[in-house]
Amino acid sequence: MDYYELLGIDDNAEPDKIKQAYREKLKEWHPDKNPDRLKKAEEMTKTLNIAYGVLSDPQQKKHYDRILSFSDGKDYGQYVNDASFSSKINHTSGAIKHIIKDVKDLYNLTKDALKGNYNLHPVNLGIIAGGLIYFIIPTDIIPDFIPFVGLVDDIALLTTIIRSMQGELQKYRNWKTQDENL
Repeated sequence: MDYYELLGIDDNAEPDKIKQAYREKLKEWHPDKNPDRLKKAEEMTKTLNIAYGVLSDPQQKKHYDRILSFSDGKDYGQYVNDASFSSKINHTSGAIKHIIKDVKDLYNLTKDALKGNYNLHPVNLGIIAGGLIYFIIPTDIIPDFIPFVGLVDDIALLTTIIRSMQGELQKYRNWKTQDENL
C-alpha cells in the first residue's frame, strides 16, 4: 500500500499537509462513523496511524521513499505475497538453505506487522520489507536468471538483514510461540 496514495497527497507534501491529510482520513475512517464496516474501519485506522508515523518522521520518510523508488512506486502486494514468496523460496531453496528459516520468519514477521498483529518499529519494517522485495524481484542489481551468481546479492542482503534483526527475530519467535499457546 502506498502511504501517499492512502492519504491522497504527493511525495513532496510538506509536514503540515501530511498532518492535515492524515486527520481528514482518520475522521473519515473513524470506527464510530463506520459502524456498518467496523472491522474495515479499525484496519484502516491502524494503517493510517502507521502511514502517518512513517511520513511524519523525516528519517522514516526518507527510508520509505527509498523503498518506493526501488519498487518504481508499484504496490508491494504485487511483489510480496504468499504466492511470489513461496515460488521464490522453492526456486532458490538450495542456495539459501542455511538461512531459509530466518527468511521465512522475516516474511511472517512482516505480514504480522502489516496486519497490526505484531508491533514492529516502522524503520525495521521498512528495512525488512525492502529486503524481501529485493529478494523477490527477479531484476535487481545482479539479475536472478544468471545461474548461482544471480542469487549472491539476494543472499548477501538477506544475511545482513537477518544478522541486524536477530534480536527482533527472536522476540517475534517468542511472541509467535506464546500466541500459538493461547
